[in-house]
Amino acid sequence: MIKKLSLICAVVAMSAQSHENIYDTDSEPGISTQYTQGPISKVLIQSRSALNISALFFVTDPDTQCTKARVINENTWQPLAELTIHSNTALSGTLPSGYESAPKSLQITCHSENETYTVHHKIPAAPQITWDSEVEVSDWVDGNHAGYYNNIDYTSTAFIDNKAPDGECFFTKHVGATPNIIETKNELPFSSEYFSTSGSALGGGEHAYIYLVSRIICQNAGGVTVAVEAWDLGYDHHNAPDRDYSVYSY
Repeated sequence: MIKKLSLICAVVAMSAQSHENIYDTDSEPGISTQYTQGPISKVLIQSRSALNISALFFVTDPDTQCTKARVINENTWQPLAELTIHSNTALSGTLPSGYESAPKSLQITCHSENETYTVHHKIPAAPQITWDSEVEVSDWVDGNHAGYYNNIDYTSTAFIDNKAPDGECFFTKHVGATPNIIETKNELPFSSEYFSTSGSALGGGEHAYIYLVSRIICQNAGGVTVAVEAWDLGYDHHNAPDRDYSVYSY
């Protein structure tokens, strides 16, 4: 009986040791992770979406078979989606809405010889944008088709948390032209930063609209966040300038 129990314990111990977790080497969320051990050498996220994911992964041995992948919510450790693996080199899937602000983890299960591995890659939450601005207008001019303000003084502050060191943002002007609040980091990777700017905004001359519309768009491996501001400058000082602001992630 003792020998039989010892054999059972040995088998259980060997089974417990056969499954190994391989975590991010840098413990940072982002687009890619390179691994110094295990069945996968690199994971590369191709998508920039909180609702869909696509990624490439590179096995270290042609005999390695990766059979399962999923995304979990790192706040609760609950599974969010089971993913499809393609040709042992890529994966894709759809994520549920409502988790744009949650950090996530991609987990890929692979089998090599007698070992089973779960390889983890951290996916950041979608970027967070907090943006405020003020406008002062003066010197109204009656135009042939529409009036306009000669002087539009604009000040703006913003805090952006890209949730990952490789997140990027860019600024776009749709109506009129306000100073680029993120000019120092426009289309450059950064983790988080506070911005401020001031200067003259341009309405476009005599035929301009009395509106200013701009956007900040930030993206990382976990999603895209868009902040939109629209200033109604008012007409000949009858109404004070009014700002409409919205921010959303997808």
